[in-house]
Amino acid sequence: MNSTSGVRAAIPPANRPTIRQLEYLVALGAHGHIGRAAAACYVSQPTLSTQIRQLERHLGVAVTERVGRGIVMTAAGRELANRARSILHSTDEMMQWGRSTATDLIGPLRFAAIPTVAPYLLARVLPAVRDRHPAVQTLLDEIRTTELTAALMSASIDLGLLALPVPDDALEHRIVLEDPFLLAMATDHRLAQKTTVTMDDLAGETMLLLDDGHGLRGQALEVCRAAGARSDGDTGGTSLATICQMVAASMGVTLLPSSAAPIEAREGAGIVVRPFSDVNPCRRLVLIWRRNSSAAPLYRELAELMAERLAEPAS
Repeated sequence: MNSTSGVRAAIPPANRPTIRQLEYLVALGAHGHIGRAAAACYVSQPTLSTQIRQLERHLGVAVTERVGRGIVMTAAGRELANRARSILHSTDEMMQWGRSTATDLIGPLRFAAIPTVAPYLLARVLPAVRDRHPAVQTLLDEIRTTELTAALMSASIDLGLLALPVPDDALEHRIVLEDPFLLAMATDHRLAQKTTVTMDDLAGETMLLLDDGHGLRGQALEVCRAAGARSDGDTGGTSLATICQMVAASMGVTLLPSSAAPIEAREGAGIVVRPFSDVNPCRRLVLIWRRNSSAAPLYRELAELMAERLAEPAS
């Protein structure tokens, strides 16, 4: 068939790169160093170098070049590494599809949670996941909402645990916990003697917030606006633990999720928490995954399992 037909000749299987060679290329692109890439792949440097040279022969283009005493990726090599990463993701999806025909999750499960959830709830839900799916290997990460949803869309992770709203229709979710907010204050605060608080009590108070990028910040700002509380835009914390230390130092008050209270408002922490009597500010925590994921039926089952576990009193 001539070259003007628009149909490319099939590449003989013997001339195609192997999955392992693509993994080596991706590792080299990620680490930019033969030694570190070899260590990440658990092979020797000569083994990785040999496979990269074979890959170059298959592709007909150099993916590395020597600069001084080191090796760097060529522009073509970087582009090919990106393409190889996409191929490996597709391969992973194919394998996951095959595994999802069974009733159990098998192999690595890449799971991420937002920072205002991970320290307080993962220890309660992960044992349930392991009990139900003993063959699964859970790989954990802690990232903010925007990065978490982006990681899901790029297939860098499989599941996420975050608070509503979900920003993309391509993501499916199930609610696993209604998490009410409590007002946290120093033990000598003027409201500490009350058993409950109202929105009116917040008028004039300084509300301490997390830094930009945390979903909890936006929810706290909504309460501030509704109650007439002040928010100190110049003073933020990188974590709930930091915010609670600031509260204990009488720098202001904050909204603390009930799920975090057993740890952050424990005895001796220097803060107390009070529920609201006139409103019920809360966040809804959801398990989230790609809607087109082949494992979606099993993820829905996991969400139900997590909801059951989180409905039990914290030990």
